Amino acid sequence: MRRPLRAITSGYWLQRSAIIGSHFIGGRLRRRTTIDGQNEMTNKGKERTPLVAVYPGSFDPIHNGHVDVIRRSVAIFDEVIVAVTYNPHKDAALFTGDERVEMIREVIRDLEPRARVDKFTGLSVDYAERIGAKVLIRSLRAVTDFDYELQMAQMNKQMSPGVETVFMFSNPRLFFSSSHLIKEVAGYGKRLPELVPELVIERLRAKLKVR
Repeated sequence: MRRPLRAITSGYWLQRSAIIGSHFIGGRLRRRTTIDGQNEMTNKGKERTPLVAVYPGSFDPIHNGHVDVIRRSVAIFDEVIVAVTYNPHKDAALFTGDERVEMIREVIRDLEPRARVDKFTGLSVDYAERIGAKVLIRSLRAVTDFDYELQMAQMNKQMSPGVETVFMFSNPRLFFSSSHLIKEVAGYGKRLPELVPELVIERLRAKLKVR
C-alpha cells in the first residue's frame, strides 16, 4: 500500500497542502531541487510528461494573495500558467485583459519559465484541456468559499474527467484580500503595500486618477 505524501507546513495552517480530486499526491518518488532551493518529489526511474497547472481568475488587479498562491504552486508543479479570464464584448473589469497580463508578467518575472501568464475567454476547464494542462488551481480564503468552489470543481470534472482541481488555502494574513476591496480602498487614495505589489498600486492610482 502506497503511503500518502504529507503536506508540508511552514508558518501557517496547511500552507503547502494540495488535494487532487479525492487523493493526495503520492507514489514511488524521489527528491529533486526546485528553483527556490526546496525539495520536490518526482517519479523515480522513468520519464514523465511535465505536470502543467492553470491558475485561472480575473486578477483585476493581481494582489499579494494571488502572488502567494502562484509562488507555492511553482514549488509543486512543473509549469504554472496564470490565466486571465476576460470577455472582450462585456467585461466590467477596471483593467483590460492586456493590461492585466502585463502587470502579472512584471510581478512574476522572477518565476519564469516555471510560471507564465496568458489570457482566455470561455470556460477555464476548456482552456486547460486546449493547452494540455491536467490541473486547475483554486484558492480558498474561507469556509464560505468552499461550497461554491466544490460545485464548480464537480461540474468541471463532469465536463472534463481528465482535469483535476487542486484547492490551496490562502495565507491567513491575506484572507481578507480581494481585488474588489483593494480597488475600492485605492479609490480613496490609500496605499496598500502589504496587500498589493508596488507596481500594481501605481497602475491602480493612475487608472483611478488618484494623486
